[in-house]
This record gives sequence, structure tokens and C-alpha cells, in this order.
Amino acid sequence: MRLLQDLRRARQLRTALGVGPWLDLLKDCQREIASLDPHPHYLASYRSDEPFYWSHLPQWIYSDFAKGGITRCLDIGCAYGTLLVYTHRVTGCEASGIDFVDHYVSKSLLAKYQVRFQVCNIEVEPFPWDGSFDIILFTEVLEHLNFQCVPTLTGIGERLSPQGRLYLSTPDAAEWGVTTKYYQDYKDLPLPRVPMPEHEPIDDHIWHFSLPELLACLAEARLRVIRLEYSRPPRGKRHFNATLCRQAS
Repeated sequence: MRLLQDLRRARQLRTALGVGPWLDLLKDCQREIASLDPHPHYLASYRSDEPFYWSHLPQWIYSDFAKGGITRCLDIGCAYGTLLVYTHRVTGCEASGIDFVDHYVSKSLLAKYQVRFQVCNIEVEPFPWDGSFDIILFTEVLEHLNFQCVPTLTGIGERLSPQGRLYLSTPDAAEWGVTTKYYQDYKDLPLPRVPMPEHEPIDDHIWHFSLPELLACLAEARLRVIRLEYSRPPRGKRHFNATLCRQAS
């Protein structure tokens, strides 16, 4: 039974990610993370689910930057570190990761790849490091933001190098549904403010964006869409996958 499940998952991955060196490299990164004292949730379910959230991004990163020329990459909300390690191995870049907690990413993984890691709430705290990044990863984070997203997206865009790329994924409200648990409209979310309110950040899906909402926020943040496709988990609902760059001034 386990063998059949593994074969089925392998077929699903090939269908979702296509066939190419990026697929073998991604699977190797996942195997390595699984061997380096990962968070239990990674082994329980997230490892098998995560590629389907951002299935287009590994191939795009490979096609954009496998020839080199990249010096720095940053994963915002790096969680277990799969795409950050993958990007480092594709490009040889210096790898940095931030998250608002430190218990998802393996300390052994950080040490092996000499990843600079910092706990940081990107909505209300300054970037931990100066300078720009050639690649910024922002996957499955947008829906978790506690405040209006444009100021945060603007700040991220300002950290891109002139030829840099921002790779983003987030659930599509057309299939996930509108999240009205906290707000009735995404414009009702408060603006980021310092210091933070008394409560801790809410670790939940705060808002699922529709395509018009997403495009409007990206345009307001002066981010230009290079690619926009859908990624669909075999047992779930689709996600936006996008490659973005800074708009010319």
C-alpha cells in the first residue's frame, strides 16, 4: 500500500511540476530536510503537500537563474526551508530566511547551508539585513498577513535588486472562498502600526485574495507581474503562482 501511495505521489509531482532537473533537485532537497531533525509536521503531511502549493516556482527559478549571476536570496516566511535550500542549490547564492517564529525550520539545516536566519515580523519590523536581494521568496504568506498587504509588499519590492525577482504563491479566493472570519473586505484590515497591538499575531488565513484584489494590490505596491499561473493540489484548491519584479520608475 505504501509503495502504491509513493508511486501515485511521484506521478502527481511529475504532472504538477513537469519533467526536468528541477524536479529531481526539489525531491533531493526534501529528502535532505527530512533527514535533518525536521519539525514533526513536515514529516507528517507538509512534505507531501507543499510542492502543489507552488508547483510552478521551482521550474521558474531554475529557468531564470540556473546560469548564475545571483548573489543573495531571501525567503520571507521560510517555514521548513524547502524552497530556500532549493534556490541555494540551483544558484549557489547566499541564503537568508526570516519567519515570525523559529520552531519550524531545522537548526541542523540552517547550520549545514550556513543560512542566515532571523525571527522577524515583516509587517511591523525592519528587515534584519541591509542591501538588496536577487531572489525573494514569499510563498503561502500573503494570506496570513494581519494588516493591509500593500505596505508590506512595497517594502519587499524595495529590497529587490534591479534585475531581481519575487516569487509568490497564495490561495485563490475563487476556490478557497472569501475569508470573513476576521474582516468582511480586505480593505478593512488595519494599516501596519508600531508598536504592535497587545495581542500576538494571528497565525491563520486572514484573507484569501481574488484575482482582481491581488492584481490591484501588486500594482499599488509597484510590482509588475511577469508570470501568473495556477497551481492545483491533487486533493485541494488552486493557488496563485507568480513571478514579479519592480516596476520601472
